[in-house]
Amino acid sequence: MRRRRLLLTGILSNHGTDLRLARNPQNFPMTPPVPPTSGQLHLRGIQYLRAIAALMVAYFHSLEQIPAYTPYFERYLGGRLNLASGVDIFFVISGFIMLVTNRNGTPGKFVVRRLIRIVPLYWILTVLLVLLAIWLPAQFRTTAVSATAIAKSLLFIPYLNPGHDGEIWPLLVPGWTLNLEMFFYAVFALALFVPARLRVAAVGLVLGSLVLLRVVTGGHAMAPELLFYTDTRLLEFWLGMLIAQLLINDSLHLPRGVCIALLLCGLVMLLTGFPVDWLGVSHLTHDIASNILPAGAIILGMVCLEKRGSVGNHPWLHWLGDASYSIYLTHLFSWGAARFAWHALGLEHEGFGYAVGFYAFGMLLVVAGAGLVNTAVETPVTRLLQRLTERRRRVPPAALPNIAQQTPH
Repeated sequence: MRRRRLLLTGILSNHGTDLRLARNPQNFPMTPPVPPTSGQLHLRGIQYLRAIAALMVAYFHSLEQIPAYTPYFERYLGGRLNLASGVDIFFVISGFIMLVTNRNGTPGKFVVRRLIRIVPLYWILTVLLVLLAIWLPAQFRTTAVSATAIAKSLLFIPYLNPGHDGEIWPLLVPGWTLNLEMFFYAVFALALFVPARLRVAAVGLVLGSLVLLRVVTGGHAMAPELLFYTDTRLLEFWLGMLIAQLLINDSLHLPRGVCIALLLCGLVMLLTGFPVDWLGVSHLTHDIASNILPAGAIILGMVCLEKRGSVGNHPWLHWLGDASYSIYLTHLFSWGAARFAWHALGLEHEGFGYAVGFYAFGMLLVVAGAGLVNTAVETPVTRLLQRLTERRRRVPPAALPNIAQQTPH
């Protein structure tokens, strides 16, 4: 039987992409064995999950925009769900995508591509936040601007933020996940020096050792900034890599019912904590059982469904996935604009109807604002920097993957 290989095409965004696996044995002669398939495997489901995760986090941050609406939000509008766990889905997706699309890459190219994809929009929005905080300090009471805070935020260095009760958050609060992402990228870049068959084990050893260090010391022997790098969520990156390795090895052959059960049970456990929250387990066990494993189950279930051809094409959800990085980084600006507009229009009245109207209006601004930023800033800047780096390397056009029709993520 003739040996089959797949060409991985597409450029990643922060936490994933619309990924195509297309046969092309000429372009990557050194590609290790990958799942045999006829035609192409479009990982649309990963793109959809990115959209859902970003919207979960955006909706979560609507909680205290207008305090009078908080009781309605918590009681009737899903506020008691663990919506912040969208970041757990992001982290598993990140580990999955990094392994699937960089099996033949070099550490240098990997780092450059990640910096191009992550840094520009984050820096632009961080600088915008600083300028707005200086111009309208009354509207940004929890934003503690200083030269040190600006430098550490821009360089992805964790620090105790005095504006948020000493939480280890950068100026642009959602950027704390990027600090953890950047650390994972550094570990993954080093793992690219290791033979492909050992990379999952190597990354797992490093990340697992850091989490174990936190468990053994109880977090008391390290400064909070260093303790940040022992977060149990590091295991989610490794879990994503493990799922990717199973896909590469063609080991995902689950029945459709099992795939759906994994996806739905993972989502229910992630959002509700059931039944782990009732068991009184340790902090580590709780994190693993109610966050890490459910997030992994969601990704595993979706990838298996995709492999079976059971995930349809939904352009609107795909578009939201494209814009998910913009949603994630801009949603606090959008909620601030929604709160300001709601007050200016004289609609800040107590009542269930007003609460529903505000949250619907705010989410509409979140999506519209992210779409605008993605179209006018994120995509053009990413493409420009990609072209500049490709030109600087002087790579002949024939040697480049065919990405003309791919999304710049």
